[in-house]
Amino acid sequence: MRRACQDFPMAFSVMPPFFLTPWEFSPVFWYLYYIAATIHQILVEHFDEFNRNRQMPDYARNAVKRMLICRTDQLGGHAWSCTNCKHTKVAYNSCKNRSCPQCGWVGVQEWAKKTAAKLKPVDHFHIIFSIPQELNGLWIRDTKLMIHLFFKAVRQTLESFSQKHIHGEPGCIMTLHTWSRTLALHPHIHCLFTAGGEDKKGIWHDKGDYLFNVKNLSRYFRGSYLYLIRQHAEQLGGAIEVNRLIHPLFDKNWHVYITEKYAHGNGVVRYLANYVRGGPIKNSRIVAYDGQFVTFRYKDHRDNKNKTMRLPVSEFLRRFIMHLVPKRQRVIRVLGIYAKRKKKNDALLPTVDNSILKALLYSEPENCPYCKMPMLLKANLSREEIAMYKPPPKAVAA
Repeated sequence: MRRACQDFPMAFSVMPPFFLTPWEFSPVFWYLYYIAATIHQILVEHFDEFNRNRQMPDYARNAVKRMLICRTDQLGGHAWSCTNCKHTKVAYNSCKNRSCPQCGWVGVQEWAKKTAAKLKPVDHFHIIFSIPQELNGLWIRDTKLMIHLFFKAVRQTLESFSQKHIHGEPGCIMTLHTWSRTLALHPHIHCLFTAGGEDKKGIWHDKGDYLFNVKNLSRYFRGSYLYLIRQHAEQLGGAIEVNRLIHPLFDKNWHVYITEKYAHGNGVVRYLANYVRGGPIKNSRIVAYDGQFVTFRYKDHRDNKNKTMRLPVSEFLRRFIMHLVPKRQRVIRVLGIYAKRKKKNDALLPTVDNSILKALLYSEPENCPYCKMPMLLKANLSREEIAMYKPPPKAVAA
């Protein structure tokens, strides 16, 4: 516990000391004690060692390296200038990785708002497709391919059942999650599915309170996914090894869950928005970090109680990094009428410089702190240009 005074501003063990110094009685100490640990801090202190001792895909290594320099001058920045008094504010660019604990959460509310605006004012079902843990080895071996096959199997399943049991064309929004509440590998896809379909004349046909038979849906999905894996066996390690692995899974029950229908889909959209960006765990869930172990809280779905888990730093990083998805890998997909509903006036929108658009997306303009007038984006800056805006270092007394 004396490490609090030595290694300031690190976060520390969750167990309080029996003998407290005056510093340890202060509110600042207890703030650092519980709050100061961040995922970014853990990555900064331990990723180099983890990278030397563990193998990981290049896309994951590159993603973490960009997270480490997120919102620093190494990624450049942009300047906001007051329209009245010419006061200038410089902000660093973010890495824009969807799993970054610092900037990944940016745009979550905007995504939820845009997605909710696309929903038809009809009832929706929430469907969850999960795959058994026996496939985790193949998932780690070729994550990009397994994600592609996962979405394809879910799409084939929903399209087949829709043609048989729904009059008209339904709509569906699918999002991929790969983690459990304890950060274990648990790939599953959430589907927001309309309770009915729209025919060619634009007439809506409601499905009622019953969507599909869950057991039949599960069996069809199981067969579809395993058949696709068998087709790509050579890419996943060879036909003999893959067939030996998947053969017992044909007789296993796969978990597919359909909730009772919602009066609208906005509640599910808000739920999914928390998982679309920001990574598998947020800083607010970390309750303790002493340099060797990380303790985080989670809610156990079995008894619905809040619990904590304590992991060595290396294991915590392994669980965090294995949920990074390949670059440009889509984790949100749409089907049916939601894939066709586009804004009519998109072609009339003015084009905007891509670099300026990115700055606008990841930096909120604000009013000038001096004259309270609006501040406008002035320029995008390189690392060298940012140094020109930095104030000179303060002189240190001899």
